[in-house]
Amino acid sequence: MTIRLNRPDRLNALGSRMRQELIDALGQRAPGDGIRAVILTGSGNAFSSGADIRENTGKPTRDIIVKDLRDSFHVIAKLIRDSDRIFISAVNGVAAGAGISIALLCDMVFASPSARFVTAFQDIGLAPDTGLSYILSRASGRRFAGQLIIGGEFSAAEAQEAGLLRVVNDPVAAAREAARKVSEGPFLAYVKAKRLVNRSLFWDFEEFLTYEAQQQADLAETHDFLEGVTAFREKRKAVFSGT
Repeated sequence: MTIRLNRPDRLNALGSRMRQELIDALGQRAPGDGIRAVILTGSGNAFSSGADIRENTGKPTRDIIVKDLRDSFHVIAKLIRDSDRIFISAVNGVAAGAGISIALLCDMVFASPSARFVTAFQDIGLAPDTGLSYILSRASGRRFAGQLIIGGEFSAAEAQEAGLLRVVNDPVAAAREAARKVSEGPFLAYVKAKRLVNRSLFWDFEEFLTYEAQQQADLAETHDFLEGVTAFREKRKAVFSGT
Protein backbone atom coordinates (compact mmCIF):
# COMPACT_ATOMS: atom_id res chain seq x y z
CA MET A 1 0.00 0.00 0.00
CA THR A 2 1.23 3.51 -0.81
CA ILE A 3 0.14 6.54 1.21
CA ARG A 4 0.94 9.86 -0.45
CA LEU A 5 0.77 13.19 1.40
CA ASN A 6 -0.92 15.34 -1.21
CA ARG A 7 -0.90 19.09 -0.59
CA PRO A 8 1.96 20.07 -2.91
CA ASP A 9 0.91 23.74 -2.94
CA ARG A 10 1.61 23.83 0.84
CA LEU A 11 4.60 21.48 0.75
CA ASN A 12 2.30 18.78 2.16
CA ALA A 13 1.84 20.65 5.43
CA LEU A 14 0.07 18.59 8.07
CA GLY A 15 -3.12 20.51 8.73
CA SER A 16 -5.82 19.04 10.95
CA ARG A 17 -7.67 17.48 8.02
CA MET A 18 -4.55 15.85 6.57
CA ARG A 19 -3.53 14.53 9.99
CA GLN A 20 -6.92 12.89 10.43
CA GLU A 21 -6.84 11.48 6.90
CA LEU A 22 -3.37 10.08 7.59
CA ILE A 23 -4.57 8.47 10.82
CA ASP A 24 -7.50 6.96 8.90
CA ALA A 25 -5.18 5.68 6.16
CA LEU A 26 -2.76 4.16 8.65
CA GLY A 27 -5.56 2.37 10.46
CA GLN A 28 -7.98 1.53 7.68
CA ARG A 29 -6.64 -1.93 6.87
CA ALA A 30 -7.10 -4.80 9.26
CA PRO A 31 -4.44 -7.43 10.02
CA GLY A 32 -4.78 -10.41 7.73
CA ASP A 33 -5.73 -8.40 4.65
CA GLY A 34 -2.48 -9.34 2.93
CA ILE A 35 -0.81 -5.91 3.12
CA ARG A 36 2.70 -6.36 4.46
CA ALA A 37 4.47 -3.15 3.44
CA VAL A 38 3.36 0.49 3.44
CA ILE A 39 5.20 3.18 1.46
CA LEU A 40 4.84 6.72 2.78
CA THR A 41 5.82 9.61 0.49
CA GLY A 42 4.81 13.13 -0.55
CA SER A 43 3.61 14.86 -3.71
CA GLY A 44 5.58 17.52 -5.54
CA ASN A 45 8.88 18.81 -4.16
CA ALA A 46 8.38 17.91 -0.52
CA PHE A 47 7.82 15.01 1.81
CA SER A 48 6.11 17.23 4.39
CA SER A 49 6.80 20.67 5.83
CA GLY A 50 5.33 19.62 9.19
CA ALA A 51 2.48 21.28 11.06
CA ASP A 52 0.43 23.83 9.13
CA ILE A 53 1.13 27.01 11.11
CA ARG A 54 -1.17 29.07 8.88
CA GLU A 55 -4.19 26.90 9.59
CA ASN A 56 -5.38 28.67 12.75
CA THR A 57 -5.42 32.46 12.69
CA GLY A 58 -5.84 32.84 16.44
CA LYS A 59 -3.19 32.42 19.13
CA PRO A 60 -2.47 28.71 19.63
CA THR A 61 -3.03 27.99 23.31
CA ARG A 62 -1.46 25.50 25.67
CA ASP A 63 -4.55 23.29 25.49
CA ILE A 64 -4.66 23.36 21.68
CA ILE A 65 -1.01 22.38 21.33
CA VAL A 66 -1.29 19.52 23.82
CA LYS A 67 -4.49 18.29 22.15
CA ASP A 68 -2.92 18.39 18.68
CA LEU A 69 0.06 16.41 19.90
CA ARG A 70 -1.87 13.80 21.84
CA ASP A 71 -4.80 13.39 19.44
CA SER A 72 -2.98 13.43 16.11
CA PHE A 73 0.79 13.83 15.88
CA HIS A 74 1.51 11.31 18.64
CA VAL A 75 -1.18 8.98 17.31
CA ILE A 76 0.48 8.98 13.88
CA ALA A 77 3.87 8.27 15.44
CA LYS A 78 2.55 5.33 17.45
CA LEU A 79 0.55 3.88 14.54
CA ILE A 80 3.74 3.67 12.48
CA ARG A 81 5.85 2.34 15.32
CA ASP A 82 3.35 -0.23 16.63
CA SER A 83 2.10 -1.54 13.29
CA ASP A 84 2.82 -5.14 12.31
CA ARG A 85 3.47 -3.89 8.79
CA ILE A 86 6.83 -2.71 7.54
CA PHE A 87 6.80 1.04 6.87
CA ILE A 88 9.06 2.50 4.19
CA SER A 89 9.39 6.25 3.67
CA ALA A 90 10.47 7.78 0.36
CA VAL A 91 11.68 11.32 1.06
CA ASN A 92 11.56 13.17 -2.26
CA GLY A 93 12.31 16.71 -1.05
CA VAL A 94 12.17 18.80 2.09
CA ALA A 95 11.04 17.26 5.35
CA ALA A 96 10.53 19.79 8.13
CA GLY A 97 9.37 19.67 11.74
CA ALA A 98 7.02 16.77 12.35
CA GLY A 99 7.61 15.70 8.75
CA ILE A 100 11.12 14.60 9.76
CA SER A 101 9.74 12.52 12.62
CA ILE A 102 7.18 10.77 10.43
CA ALA A 103 9.80 9.95 7.79
CA LEU A 104 12.38 8.65 10.27
CA LEU A 105 9.87 6.63 12.29
CA CYS A 106 9.48 4.33 9.30
CA ASP A 107 11.38 1.05 9.41
CA MET A 108 13.28 1.84 6.21
CA VAL A 109 14.01 5.33 4.89
CA PHE A 110 15.11 6.25 1.37
CA ALA A 111 15.87 9.85 0.42
CA SER A 112 16.84 11.64 -2.78
CA PRO A 113 20.26 13.34 -2.88
CA SER A 114 18.54 16.73 -2.81
CA ALA A 115 16.36 15.96 0.24
CA ARG A 116 16.72 18.38 3.15
CA PHE A 117 15.71 18.03 6.78
CA VAL A 118 14.80 21.28 8.56
CA THR A 119 14.08 21.16 12.30
CA ALA A 120 12.04 24.42 12.05
CA PHE A 121 10.45 24.29 15.54
CA GLN A 122 12.72 26.93 17.06
CA ASP A 123 11.75 29.40 14.35
CA ILE A 124 8.37 29.74 16.06
CA GLY A 125 9.62 29.46 19.63
CA LEU A 126 8.94 25.77 20.21
CA ALA A 127 11.09 22.72 20.90
CA PRO A 128 11.14 19.66 18.60
CA ASP A 129 8.10 17.42 18.93
CA THR A 130 6.46 14.29 17.47
CA GLY A 131 9.30 12.35 19.06
CA LEU A 132 12.05 13.96 16.98
CA SER A 133 14.47 14.49 19.88
CA TYR A 134 13.96 10.88 20.90
CA ILE A 135 14.40 9.47 17.39
CA LEU A 136 17.58 11.38 16.55
CA SER A 137 19.27 10.89 19.92
CA ARG A 138 18.56 7.15 19.91
CA ALA A 139 19.44 6.60 16.24
CA SER A 140 22.51 8.81 15.91
CA GLY A 141 23.64 9.65 19.44
CA ARG A 142 24.72 13.25 19.97
CA ARG A 143 25.49 13.82 16.28
CA PHE A 144 22.51 16.16 15.77
CA ALA A 145 22.23 17.53 19.31
CA GLY A 146 23.31 20.99 18.19
CA GLN A 147 20.70 21.17 15.45
CA LEU A 148 17.99 20.08 17.86
CA ILE A 149 18.97 22.65 20.47
CA ILE A 150 19.33 25.73 18.24
CA GLY A 151 17.47 24.59 15.14
CA GLY A 152 18.81 24.28 11.65
CA GLU A 153 18.95 21.69 8.93
CA PHE A 154 20.92 18.72 7.71
CA SER A 155 21.29 17.16 4.29
CA ALA A 156 20.39 13.70 3.07
CA ALA A 157 24.12 12.92 2.84
CA GLU A 158 24.65 13.91 6.49
CA ALA A 159 21.65 11.82 7.53
CA GLN A 160 23.01 8.83 5.64
CA GLU A 161 26.42 9.23 7.27
CA ALA A 162 24.69 9.14 10.66
CA GLY A 163 22.88 5.93 9.73
CA LEU A 164 19.40 7.47 9.57
CA LEU A 165 18.58 6.63 5.95
CA ARG A 166 19.86 5.56 2.54
CA VAL A 167 20.36 8.09 -0.26
CA VAL A 168 19.15 6.92 -3.69
CA ASN A 169 18.39 8.67 -6.95
CA ASP A 170 14.76 7.51 -6.99
CA PRO A 171 13.47 6.97 -3.44
CA VAL A 172 9.99 5.87 -4.54
CA ALA A 173 11.42 3.18 -6.83
CA ALA A 174 13.76 2.04 -4.05
CA ALA A 175 10.84 1.92 -1.62
CA ARG A 176 8.78 -0.17 -4.05
CA GLU A 177 11.63 -2.63 -4.49
CA ALA A 178 12.03 -2.90 -0.71
CA ALA A 179 8.27 -3.41 -0.36
CA ARG A 180 8.42 -6.19 -2.93
CA LYS A 181 11.16 -7.96 -0.99
CA VAL A 182 9.17 -7.61 2.24
CA SER A 183 6.06 -9.01 0.58
CA GLU A 184 7.90 -12.00 -0.89
CA GLY A 185 10.10 -12.76 2.13
CA PRO A 186 9.60 -14.39 5.54
CA PHE A 187 7.15 -11.75 6.73
CA LEU A 188 6.63 -13.08 10.28
CA ALA A 189 10.39 -12.90 10.81
CA TYR A 190 10.36 -9.30 9.60
CA VAL A 191 7.60 -8.43 12.06
CA LYS A 192 9.46 -10.02 14.96
CA ALA A 193 12.63 -8.17 13.94
CA LYS A 194 10.72 -4.88 13.87
CA ARG A 195 9.37 -5.58 17.36
CA LEU A 196 12.85 -6.32 18.65
CA VAL A 197 14.28 -3.13 17.14
CA ASN A 198 11.42 -1.07 18.56
CA ARG A 199 11.79 -2.74 21.95
CA SER A 200 15.42 -1.71 21.95
CA LEU A 201 14.94 1.85 20.68
CA PHE A 202 11.45 2.80 21.86
CA TRP A 203 10.90 1.03 25.18
CA ASP A 204 10.09 4.33 26.98
CA PHE A 205 8.60 6.20 23.99
CA GLU A 206 5.18 6.66 25.64
CA GLU A 207 6.74 8.30 28.69
CA PHE A 208 8.85 10.54 26.45
CA LEU A 209 5.82 11.71 24.42
CA THR A 210 4.01 12.67 27.63
CA TYR A 211 7.01 14.70 28.76
CA GLU A 212 7.34 16.25 25.29
CA ALA A 213 3.73 17.47 25.38
CA GLN A 214 4.36 19.09 28.77
CA GLN A 215 7.40 20.99 27.44
CA GLN A 216 5.49 22.26 24.39
CA ALA A 217 2.59 23.28 26.62
CA ASP A 218 4.95 25.41 28.72
CA LEU A 219 6.40 27.04 25.60
CA ALA A 220 2.91 27.77 24.27
CA GLU A 221 2.50 30.35 27.04
CA THR A 222 5.65 32.30 26.20
CA HIS A 223 6.00 35.61 24.39
CA ASP A 224 8.53 34.07 22.02
CA PHE A 225 6.03 31.51 20.75
CA LEU A 226 3.42 34.18 20.03
CA GLU A 227 6.07 36.30 18.29
CA GLY A 228 7.35 33.33 16.29
CA VAL A 229 3.91 32.37 15.00
CA THR A 230 3.01 35.99 14.25
CA ALA A 231 6.27 36.58 12.37
CA PHE A 232 5.75 33.40 10.34
CA ARG A 233 2.28 34.50 9.29
CA GLU A 234 3.50 38.01 8.48
CA LYS A 235 6.50 36.61 6.55
CA ARG A 236 9.06 38.55 8.56
CA LYS A 237 11.99 37.70 10.82
CA ALA A 238 10.95 37.00 14.40
CA VAL A 239 12.37 39.15 17.20
CA PHE A 240 12.73 36.89 20.22
CA SER A 241 13.13 38.22 23.76
CA GLY A 242 13.73 34.98 25.67
CA THR A 243 10.49 35.36 27.62
